[in-house]
Amino acid sequence: MKWGINTRVTDIYRDRDLLKFYRKAGLVHVSLGTEAAAQLKLDQFNKETKVDENRTAIRLLREADILVEAQFIVGLDNETPETLEETYRMAWDWQPDLANWSMYTPWPYTPLFQDLKDRVEVFDFSKYNFVTPIMKPKAMERGELLDGVMNNYRRFYMQKALFHYPWRGTGFRRRYLLGCLYAFLRAGFRRTFYDLGKSGYWGPQTKKTVDFHFDETRKLAEAQLDDWEAAADRAAKAAERRDAVRAQMKERSEIRVCGGGAGQMQERAPA
Repeated sequence: MKWGINTRVTDIYRDRDLLKFYRKAGLVHVSLGTEAAAQLKLDQFNKETKVDENRTAIRLLREADILVEAQFIVGLDNETPETLEETYRMAWDWQPDLANWSMYTPWPYTPLFQDLKDRVEVFDFSKYNFVTPIMKPKAMERGELLDGVMNNYRRFYMQKALFHYPWRGTGFRRRYLLGCLYAFLRAGFRRTFYDLGKSGYWGPQTKKTVDFHFDETRKLAEAQLDDWEAAADRAAKAAERRDAVRAQMKERSEIRVCGGGAGQMQERAPA
């Protein structure tokens, strides 16, 4: 049996010595949440990793013969053409087997939504699908953001298709990667990839004319907003409790066995 998971860079670091056993147990694909360039520049995200740690986590997985898919979140308030380009360079430098750029989607009932609610313009939740740019960056139009993401996809997978997938590895790895490439090409040909057909995107020449067909009649009711705020507050308090428990467990783990305290018993010197 072969299986895959979604996880974080910190989990890979924690289990780095167990990865070979996971592979023997059938783990073949890890979708890894990595931080894009714009995300690394925002204080509102709880950044648990650094750029080098993302690169190392991908290397550890590849050394264990596990296929790696790097997941990048784009479309934040501070996104620019430069940060999109920087994220592409990071992806190519890290060399995951696959890369995926998802649009930032501020889900209701989350503390982050509460922080950004004054900047959320779209409440058509049928479009909250990670491929439609819900948030509009300050320095970009939504069509420009979509075009930048498509440019990253085109460059990454064209190079992979020509110089990597057909020639890297044998057997299962090659078949798996070529199967993923076929799925990408098929979705692109049918215009279902990233909902391109629905938005009318056909390339850079159409980035200023794309239409995401947002239902602008959908608005937030005050009662609904109050309910979300209460839910977000509960989620924030729950996160604080989890952090407190982790800190307590970490403190306990540091206590030495000898003497039952932080100070280890000293051996008496011979008289």
